[in-house]
Amino acid sequence: MRATAFLVHSGDIPALRGCLADLEEVSDHPPSQAYCISAVDDCGFGMFSTAAIARGDLILCERPLLVYPQLLPYRSSRQPLEQYPELQDLVSSMRPCDRDAFCGLANCHDPASVSLQKGIIDTNALDLGTLGSSNRPYGAVCRDISRINHSCTPNAVYRFDPTSFTFGVRALHAIPPNAQIFISYIDPALPRSARQDALSPYGFTCACPACSLTGPALAQSEARRALIARADADVAARDAALERWLVTPGIPDEYVNRVDRMYMDLFEKEGLYYESVWEGFAVRLCKACCALGDREGAQRWAGLAAGLNRAYTGSDRGWAAVVEAPERTRYWGLKKTRHEDAGFPATAGAP
Repeated sequence: MRATAFLVHSGDIPALRGCLADLEEVSDHPPSQAYCISAVDDCGFGMFSTAAIARGDLILCERPLLVYPQLLPYRSSRQPLEQYPELQDLVSSMRPCDRDAFCGLANCHDPASVSLQKGIIDTNALDLGTLGSSNRPYGAVCRDISRINHSCTPNAVYRFDPTSFTFGVRALHAIPPNAQIFISYIDPALPRSARQDALSPYGFTCACPACSLTGPALAQSEARRALIARADADVAARDAALERWLVTPGIPDEYVNRVDRMYMDLFEKEGLYYESVWEGFAVRLCKACCALGDREGAQRWAGLAAGLNRAYTGSDRGWAAVVEAPERTRYWGLKKTRHEDAGFPATAGAP
C-alpha cells in the first residue's frame, strides 16, 4: 500500500482524521493496466495508452505521494531555496521509494530561484479540493497521474474521491492504442491567449491542436469556445421551450432541438464536452427523441451521456438504463400522441 505524506494546517488535523477514519479500500481498478509512462520529445515524460480505452473507462486510480495546503507561508526574508521549509521537511519524511518517485518528476522552475520541492510541486500538483469540513484548498502530487501532460482538448479527466482518498483518471473520448493521454490543467474554454497565460507557471507554451490553429480556423475555434463557456446562460428558457413543445402540437418537431443540436455540434467539433454545461443539452435531446418515439436517437444521446458521466463522476447516473430501454421513460411517445390527437402527422425528428 502506498503511503501518503501529509502537510496540513493545524486547524485541519481533525478534518483530515475524519477523512482517514472511514477510508474505503481502493476497489475501483481497471481490469488490466492500459497505460505506460514513456519519454516524449521535448516534454520529458507522458502517459500513453497500451490498449483501446472506451469513453468513460477508468485508466488508473492511485493515492497521492503527498498532500499539501495550496496556501503556504512564504518566508521572503530567507534565501530563495529556503523559503518553504515545511515542504522540504515533508519530502524528507517520505519513504525512500516515494521520495525517489517524487524527485524524479519534472521541475520547470529555475533551481537557483526556487527549491526543488516547491518547483516539483508547482509543476506537477493536482487540485484536491478541501479536506472534509475544512475550507482550505489542498493540492496533491501523484506518482503516475502527475506524469500526464496537458492539452486544451483533453482526452481524459481526473477527479478526487475522498471516500478512498484516491485520484482516478477516466477517458473523455475513445482513446486508441499507443496514443498519448492528456488532461487539462486549466479552464479549456478560455480564449487561447488566456489559456497560455494560465499555463505560464508550468513553464511551457501549449502546442495542442487547439492552440496550434491559425487564421480562420483559430477564429472559428475561439468563437466556439466562447459559446461553450456561456452555454448555460439560458438553460431555464430552453427547458421551458421543451416543455411547451411537448404539449403544443402545432410547434414543429425541429424547432425545439435546433439550439441543442447546435451546441452539441460545437462540443464535438472542439472535442470539448464542458463539464458544467454539456448534460443539459443531452437531456433535452434525449427527451425529445423519446417523446417522438425515436428509439435510435434516444439511445444515441443517452449513450453519450452515460459515457461522459462515467468519465466525470465514475457513474453513468442512470443513463445506461435509458440506453437499454428508452421506451420505459415517462417521455416515451408523448409528442407522437399529441400529434395524432390533434390530427398532425407524427414525424421521426431523429437527430
